Amino acid sequence: MIKFFKMNGVGNDYIFIDNLNSKNNALSKKIIRKICDRHNGVGGDGVVILEKSKIADIKMRIYNSDASPATLCGNATRCVAYYMCKKLNKFDISIQSGEKLLYCLIKDIHNHIAVVSVNMGSAKIIDTKILSFKGQKFKLYVVDIGNLHCVVFVKDFCFDFKKLCTEIQNLPCFQNGINVDLASIKENTIFLKVCERGSGFTLACGSGACASAYVANCEGLVENNVIVCQDGGKLDICIDDEIIMTGECQYVFDGVYYENK
Repeated sequence: MIKFFKMNGVGNDYIFIDNLNSKNNALSKKIIRKICDRHNGVGGDGVVILEKSKIADIKMRIYNSDASPATLCGNATRCVAYYMCKKLNKFDISIQSGEKLLYCLIKDIHNHIAVVSVNMGSAKIIDTKILSFKGQKFKLYVVDIGNLHCVVFVKDFCFDFKKLCTEIQNLPCFQNGINVDLASIKENTIFLKVCERGSGFTLACGSGACASAYVANCEGLVENNVIVCQDGGKLDICIDDEIIMTGECQYVFDGVYYENK
């Protein structure tokens, strides 16, 4: 029996397990995959386990829906901040995720929906590559924002963009996997589709929105404040020395998962 609660950040949904008062916080890969199954389980883009931290209000461990570990998730971070806001009755929350300390500010709460800002820290373009795909050349920007993203600018999505993502993720240089962000820019707005490592296409990706906005700003394609629109909703990104992401998150329901042996 596993107690959980489900939340989503602009459609990017996760199953959260509060292990703050538990000594047994291990979940097998099999269980993670079964819980994330949208037909036979709870359904989600991943599982987030909450633990005590010595350096922050909370520590989060993230697993993709295929049970592979992840180091960062902007949408899940906003969800955790909202949850801890209710738990601690404070509106500034610090979260330990991988090697990063993320500082969050809850700006508004209404009907189980919160608007939360997260300081995602700095980003860096660590490599660029050129890929030929169906007669076109695409520039690939490899960005480190606490996890790795490959940002690609496209005119629109009126082509087999899923095949392009598969082509990129199967490149030998990305043998450990990578998140692929396809970004189309119109009037200081980024329209984004993300194929996440370990989860596939999701309705939204917070770190992907930040990585794409950062690269677009570096290339002079957008201003310092930009809106990123994804299938699940929009995120406001402010780019300075550090990147601030603001968007909604929603508390959906509590539940208990019973494993079928």
